Amino acid sequence: MTCLFLWACSGLYARQPQWLGQEPYKKAYDLCINLMLDESRVLLPSPTTPEAIYISSLADILELLITEDVTRFAALEKQYEKRIELLKKISPATNKSLFVLAELRLQWAFVYLKFGHDFTAAWNIRQAHILTQECQRKFPEFLPIQKTSGVLEVMLGSVPEKYQWVLTMLGMKGSVETGLNQLRMVQQDEASLSFETNLLYHLIEGFVLQQTDSALVALENLHHQNPENKLIMFLGASLAIKNSSSEMAMIILEKLKGQAGGLTIYYADYLLGEVYLHQGNYQKSIQAYRRFIQTYKGSNYIKDAYYKIGIAYWLLTMPDQAQVNFELAKKNGKEAAEADKYAVRSLAENDFTNIKLTKARYSIDGGYYDEAIRLLKSIKKEELVSSRELTEYHYRFARLYHKLNQLTDAKKFYAQAIDLAGTESWYFAPNACLQLGYIFRDEGNLEEAQKYFNKAMSYKKHAYKNSIDSKAKSALAQLKKIK
Repeated sequence: MTCLFLWACSGLYARQPQWLGQEPYKKAYDLCINLMLDESRVLLPSPTTPEAIYISSLADILELLITEDVTRFAALEKQYEKRIELLKKISPATNKSLFVLAELRLQWAFVYLKFGHDFTAAWNIRQAHILTQECQRKFPEFLPIQKTSGVLEVMLGSVPEKYQWVLTMLGMKGSVETGLNQLRMVQQDEASLSFETNLLYHLIEGFVLQQTDSALVALENLHHQNPENKLIMFLGASLAIKNSSSEMAMIILEKLKGQAGGLTIYYADYLLGEVYLHQGNYQKSIQAYRRFIQTYKGSNYIKDAYYKIGIAYWLLTMPDQAQVNFELAKKNGKEAAEADKYAVRSLAENDFTNIKLTKARYSIDGGYYDEAIRLLKSIKKEELVSSRELTEYHYRFARLYHKLNQLTDAKKFYAQAIDLAGTESWYFAPNACLQLGYIFRDEGNLEEAQKYFNKAMSYKKHAYKNSIDSKAKSALAQLKKIK
């Protein structure tokens, strides 16, 4: 969702002549979306117009979301509050002032979520929702507000079921399909917005709807058209990793790290650590994760980075070094991101006992399928010493066959993993249900798809509960459209 927002907040409609077509706005905006934040700020030293406030706020948001710099948060929050007051004083309210007010509220909702201020985030989302509705009511022909509304619809429509009571209490509801329709409307009716709208649409496709193949093709094309844009590189690399395309991600990340100027993306080292782990290049993975830990100013993914360093040492058969880093994972960072939650749970349950299974997992995650096949087929059943390992063994085969589009075998192994897991709180069964739902949906068997999406949400207290529930809910919404 953060990746989605980074583009959603990056001025989807900013290239309209009536919006940011005049200087210095256009140049400041172009610098900003290429993460040349200081250079952009120089052009707008005292922002007072909606256009200038929008760009200046965008620079702050990108900085905070990418760096998680706690020392910058308080100062930039004060700027945010001042800008809100400036916009409120515009009387009568204009389409631009309402649009920027809604955007700033939405932008800072994501920042507050990132920094753990959940109730403040919820309040800002509510304010963004109210302002968006007001702008749509007063200025129904003002197309840019459809972008804000579309993002809100997608976000609210993806909220896991267990949090729906919050939306009900706040008088909000969302629909992924409605949000996509709003973005399509912008795409069709405003030619100058087609590039940005197309990008946002495919990011939703990849990160929310899990249709990563087509989304990655679209982002790859955008990267070729904008080869020096750091934000596109960052998002493209993230989606490539999600799509089990680690080789592509590595090329993009190495280029990103070589770009001079602009905001340094230390998180790129975390992504490189992932890629090297997928490759089986454990020493380089350790080095990349360590660079991330040493330079990153936030606290998310720190636990996972130490945990992955420990895993790399364990796979190198260096148990003492592995244990040192496992202990560091327990003591450092915070348990908010799902990767960090999984690291904590994995350490508590000591669930990394089979080296071949673990290596196969990362090979599959990176798209190294030949190596994954070799590893999985080398495992003898008697080597699987627990029901968890036996379940994971079938689950990894299911994931491999799914990635290879051998769907008959994938369905068989997913079903076996579900049966073997029973009611255990492992993530294998709920994700197997989610993936079966996708397979049956794509095959046109909508009843089976619906059954498995609902079953995916029925599992309690597993490591990826929020994300799996959100994906299943979005998929069910898509089924209603198909039906």
